[in-house]
Amino acid sequence: MESNSLNITEDGAKEPTLMPIDKRYLLVLNIPSSCDSKGSRYLDLMWAKDLTQHFKYLKNFTLASPCVRETPPENTIEVDSETSFADAKFIDLPSANSLAKAILLLPTTVAQLWGAIASSDIVHSGVAGWPIPMAWLVTPIVLIQRKPYLLIVESAPWRLPPGPPASIKAKIQAYIYETLNRWCINSADLTIFTQAEYQQSLLTKRHKESHIINASWIDEANIISEADATKIWHEKLSPSPKQLKIIFAGRLHPNKGLLVLLEAMKILDEQNIAVKLDILGEGELLSNCQAASKAMQKSVQIELLGTIPYGREFFGRLQQYHAVVVPSISDEQPRIVYDAYSQAVPVLANNTAGLRDCIENGITGSIANCNDPVALANLLKQSGENLNLLQNMGMAALNKARSLTHEEMHRQRWQLLLMMLEQSKK
Repeated sequence: MESNSLNITEDGAKEPTLMPIDKRYLLVLNIPSSCDSKGSRYLDLMWAKDLTQHFKYLKNFTLASPCVRETPPENTIEVDSETSFADAKFIDLPSANSLAKAILLLPTTVAQLWGAIASSDIVHSGVAGWPIPMAWLVTPIVLIQRKPYLLIVESAPWRLPPGPPASIKAKIQAYIYETLNRWCINSADLTIFTQAEYQQSLLTKRHKESHIINASWIDEANIISEADATKIWHEKLSPSPKQLKIIFAGRLHPNKGLLVLLEAMKILDEQNIAVKLDILGEGELLSNCQAASKAMQKSVQIELLGTIPYGREFFGRLQQYHAVVVPSISDEQPRIVYDAYSQAVPVLANNTAGLRDCIENGITGSIANCNDPVALANLLKQSGENLNLLQNMGMAALNKARSLTHEEMHRQRWQLLLMMLEQSKK
């Protein structure tokens, strides 16, 4: 493999020119595709967007994932007609909608994976996924066949969130997942984590190669200019009397901290603090949001917006707010943080491992004690009293967004892959 060359930029800095990777690259994940009666393949829009970034540097790419024979669901795209997918290959693994069925299909799945891995030069998988994470099946095969192995750890959904005590069954399941996933990670040649806590708690073999790259989905085209940001903030700060305008955008799920947020809004309403909260999303807590909206008696307003497709309209909506509120109680790293940054909007969040990694407290946003409605209410109250500080944090967030694009995330992965291949030759 050729070594990387360097380009000299206008300011004299050196940037590596990365060589495309023509090795046979196999990605094995639980994210399903769907095929209609005509055999056309469909992928989730955001998943398809991510794959097109892979194609920029992986010239011999194969995706092995479950395939569902059904009418394509909403928010999918037919990839057969996309030119960027022309050279991609697909291996359709059995699809299972339950753990019992996944176990029954194990012989077929393992047989397909054995052949696919044997025909590959680099294998990439993940430790998240239902009903069985693909890394549990891929790792032993990779070790036997001695293939270069990459894992990317983007989330840990098996971990128990704070709150009411979990059941014995949930605790046992979490222990099994934690143990097996730690073994998979310690077996990989290279692991990329999206946050420091995952690296510290899951990688026990410290000599193993690992790096932290925060996950971002924003494109350069999504990021507004500093001039536009200044104009937008001037307009947001003009109305009088002042009212803090915030938005929650995500699944209406307990792990997102939505119940904590609603309780905080109740506290602010009782204190007669002027706050306008818009809720964007859908999920099991929709009725709770509707009830909370009707229950506000004084100065708090809660409006449910339904859903908006990810894109121009979504980013335009974010610009309207003084802050995005992210009250997550799990350790995930929500995509919305960098979406907000791209529009010069700061983030008000709970103090979790994932959020600490991507929010500079007091600089690009503010952090409150996790799973604490009183602390969150106080944070929102203080933010409403100092909108100019939110503007300053929003402008700092915009500056940070420029180095955190989706393309830059993949460029860093590309560089690490090249390093891994160099090491495998020694």
